[in-house]
Amino acid sequence: MTSIVITCIILAFVLFFLEIFAPGGILAVLGGIALIAASVLAYEDLGILGSTGILLGGSALGFGMFFLEVKLLAKSPFGKEFLHSDRQMAKTPSVGRPDLVGKTGVSLTQMTPSGKVKIDNEVFEAASLSGLIEKDATIEVVRSEHLKLVVKEL
Repeated sequence: MTSIVITCIILAFVLFFLEIFAPGGILAVLGGIALIAASVLAYEDLGILGSTGILLGGSALGFGMFFLEVKLLAKSPFGKEFLHSDRQMAKTPSVGRPDLVGKTGVSLTQMTPSGKVKIDNEVFEAASLSGLIEKDATIEVVRSEHLKLVVKEL
């Protein structure tokens, strides 16, 4: 019976160790189950104190081993590659067309308050700053918001 208890404890620590490489909690839960099984099996030979000692001591050693692994893993060459501690900054393109602010064009549709406008031979979605703008009216771009221009009638 003692060899089964020792096997369960070793299995628990191996599963705790492998949890670092396959995060998600499943291996840690299985390690906890193995540790509980070792504690239950040890109850026959060691009684309540021995069983509780295995459970509490194994849990404390498991947590200690986890934190030690995290500390040592971060400093090792494998850990640096594994953890990807360097940050990468993504460049996102600006949305909208701020270069069109101040340009003039013509409304292709009646804007109530949204519609289409033509500026420099390009068609854009636009919203009227002051309500209704008739079709074929001369407009000016006031600002660019996301993917839509805000225009006013001249």
